[in-house]
Amino acid sequence: MKNFKPLIIPEDSAWNRKTLSARIRRSLHWRIRSFLTGCKNVIRWSPTIFKDRDWDDWHIYNILQKKIEFQRQEIVYANRYTMVNRDNRDMTIVLNLIERVKEDYYGTEFLDYSETKFRFDPIEGDNEIFTMEQDVISENYDEYIKKYPSSVRKVLKEKPDLDKKDLCFWVAKHNEEKAHDLLHRVLKERMRRWWD
Repeated sequence: MKNFKPLIIPEDSAWNRKTLSARIRRSLHWRIRSFLTGCKNVIRWSPTIFKDRDWDDWHIYNILQKKIEFQRQEIVYANRYTMVNRDNRDMTIVLNLIERVKEDYYGTEFLDYSETKFRFDPIEGDNEIFTMEQDVISENYDEYIKKYPSSVRKVLKEKPDLDKKDLCFWVAKHNEEKAHDLLHRVLKERMRRWWD
């Protein structure tokens, strides 16, 4: 799973840069600059678009993640206003949340706290159809439960009669839902600020 770090903010801003490429770019007609920007976008988006499928939310989040990556890079590189640091932090948080939501990090995290073995048993009377059975070899669910006390309390309030394995499953589902909610809350509250 990818872990995003905040970008390093340059000392100067795009307004003060006197590089040759900046001077050439400023001297071009706006239509030529717009055309070159479009060509650059086609090139940098092509790997993402090539892998895109109309299947599920993973692909939607992948495109959103890529867009925020590009926008964060542009805002930080330009460094044109005083709140670049805040936006860099917020966009990095969103990128990491998207990565965790895409990869179902919280929904399957509890599986890391147990070791299981799967076996396939034939159904009685039919040797061509099998059921998948799961045998727990070892588990450390207590450590997982200690890691998320507030989620455990919330789940136990709604479902008081759960064994440890089921409790971990529902805590994972609760954490996954919290990650989705936080992601969309940050986008709702902060995304309008992300412009240069």
